[in-house]
Amino acid sequence: MPELPAKHLNTPVEVTPSPEEIATGHFNDANIKLFLSGMHRDGVVILKDVVNPAHLDIINEFMEEDTKNELSKENLYQNFGAENLQQGPPLTPSKYFFDDVFLNRLLFHAVNLYLGPNATWNMVTGNNALPNGVKRQPVHSDAMCNHPPAPFYVVANVYTTDASAANGSTEIWLGTHHYNTEAQTPMGPKGETHITDEYVEERKKTLPGFQPTVKKGSILFRDMRLWHAGVCNKSDATRYMIALGFSASWWHGTARFRVPADTGVYERIVHGTKNHGVTPLMVELPPEEYERLRNAHDFSDVEKMTYEGEIF
Repeated sequence: MPELPAKHLNTPVEVTPSPEEIATGHFNDANIKLFLSGMHRDGVVILKDVVNPAHLDIINEFMEEDTKNELSKENLYQNFGAENLQQGPPLTPSKYFFDDVFLNRLLFHAVNLYLGPNATWNMVTGNNALPNGVKRQPVHSDAMCNHPPAPFYVVANVYTTDASAANGSTEIWLGTHHYNTEAQTPMGPKGETHITDEYVEERKKTLPGFQPTVKKGSILFRDMRLWHAGVCNKSDATRYMIALGFSASWWHGTARFRVPADTGVYERIVHGTKNHGVTPLMVELPPEEYERLRNAHDFSDVEKMTYEGEIF
């Protein structure tokens, strides 16, 4: 097994599957050991070269046009007031729905390795870092509850272009998934919970946050408890990122992701996850309503935040 990067180097583990692993949809034992060691120590691992970059180019073209529509709207919501838009990927028409993006068997294997058997898939969303940004997000954790010390939720981030500090790759803080709500400020009216300045400044002395380089076609796999922040995209082009969320079977969240009804998407997802240890939790909406809500910045009444009401 390749050695883990020394902790003081402050760099994430990268797992590179072989052609055989990609074909079978299962990591070999050496990569399983590397993946789990990285996740438990750092809370994040990069799964390298598991998506066809050409498929991401096609999605990226759609997102560029979609951004123009979003920017034309009145009262546009920007996450944390920064130049960052909640922007879901297209599930229809079928030319935008690629199995290696939305039904990636190696990703499903990684989910079950980390969360345990019968994990649920209950989030499909994404965000867009607008070009020439000047404002960053505060350091925060998406696990806005008193969570258990065991892994209970992960997010797979799929960038549609190469991502780095140059164009606003997400800032991550290795190992901070081991903290709990003692590091967070009280939840605000929009559910935003920041990491306190005291904890951030103390952590900067040892392992500060940094922006990883993630090549198009790789997946940034992170524990939801990990501290992170959206950082300015200083380039002249938008930076898109798809986000797929998975929950441990014993974490009784109520979230559902939306799919357009009568389009075959529901059936394709059910078929594509069968026998791969992941259960999709979806709600079908009329296509017009789905399009209206695809880029919604908040969860609807039928898609509550996964951790709402959970006490362990």
